[in-house]
Amino acid sequence: MSLQVLYITVQFPVPSETFAAVEVRALRTLGVDLSIATLKAKPEDAEQLNRERGLQDLKVDYASLGSLLQGLWLFFRHPKLSFLLLRTIFSSCGNNPVDLAKSLWLIPRSLQLFKKIERDSPDIVHLYWGHYTSLTGLLVHRYLPGVSVTQSFSAYDLHMSYGPSIVLGRALPLIFTLAEANVPLLADQGFDPKRISVVFHGIDTEAADKAPVAKHQGRVVLAERLIPEKCTADSLQALKRVYQAHPDMTVEILGDGPERERLEALTAELGLSDAVRFLGHVSHSQVYRSFSEAQVFLMMSNLAEERLPNAVKEAMQAQCLCVVSRTIGIEELIDDQKTGFVVEQGDIELAARRVSSGLENRDEWPALRAKAKSHIESNFSSSAAARQRIDAWEKLAANKP
Repeated sequence: MSLQVLYITVQFPVPSETFAAVEVRALRTLGVDLSIATLKAKPEDAEQLNRERGLQDLKVDYASLGSLLQGLWLFFRHPKLSFLLLRTIFSSCGNNPVDLAKSLWLIPRSLQLFKKIERDSPDIVHLYWGHYTSLTGLLVHRYLPGVSVTQSFSAYDLHMSYGPSIVLGRALPLIFTLAEANVPLLADQGFDPKRISVVFHGIDTEAADKAPVAKHQGRVVLAERLIPEKCTADSLQALKRVYQAHPDMTVEILGDGPERERLEALTAELGLSDAVRFLGHVSHSQVYRSFSEAQVFLMMSNLAEERLPNAVKEAMQAQCLCVVSRTIGIEELIDDQKTGFVVEQGDIELAARRVSSGLENRDEWPALRAKAKSHIESNFSSSAAARQRIDAWEKLAANKP
């Protein structure tokens, strides 16, 4: 009998969260009976994104007006459950008005999901994002002993430091995190390191390899949300310097966001309009194709919650020479000057020199690219990550009453 797992997340699918779809697809391929419940309503592009990502038959329970009304009825019908949530929220979020307001708003949906879990009785409830989903997790952990709860703590969750998620995480027998660098940070918040399992966000290495590697001379690619913390403006400043030495350089920027208009204006101001194309949100297959054609991948992020970005892994798998900024844990992904290049945040000059050298046909680049690809295949495949999760879940489920 297959393992029944319910993922609870804030929203699904999300254009910028391809990694979530990859994880779900890998688990289902290995036989997990997986469904999803979200805290938010169904997005307009949900069906299109799920089709693009091979998840058109995935069961997703979205929040709705009906679930809100049912949750409000449950709030008064089950005061013991409501009181647990209210007590936890006020004791751990009382000094944060934003978290307090959002938590109170999510109580009805959390109660409604609890009753769904009580009825369906999955083997595992996994909190994909470790923050607001923890409200449902608290109820399941306390009142449904036959259902195992696990929780993911991404760098974003650590940075957010949401009170109820910390309360729950300290009590759970197993939590997942996405980088070894997160373990001491979790320990500082009172988590038992023995209960922490590091499972990397994997990539679909087989899908990546379906895009044939046919490098275009002078091609550079960026793939990121266009938000200030991703420092795409720094990348453009570096590329201006590269363009002076390599007038044949062409650049594709994959991704969208609120900074796009400003960045397009900066591109024109820097005299790069003929070299740079903003492609916006593209399908995952287009990402693979763009990576397979690029000689160099560039990322200059200073995002505090950046951890081992999947875009970098996919670029390494596609044999791009990667030039990335130093973020927490990046050494787990790139060994500087052996499997790629790491530059300090904001070091535009060094980034420009690294990209420029990457566009040259040096004898050492094929070996570096091959070593980077081998590192990804050995340590960051989505199937291996899914197998780790399944093994951990099966062990938990076997010990449940």
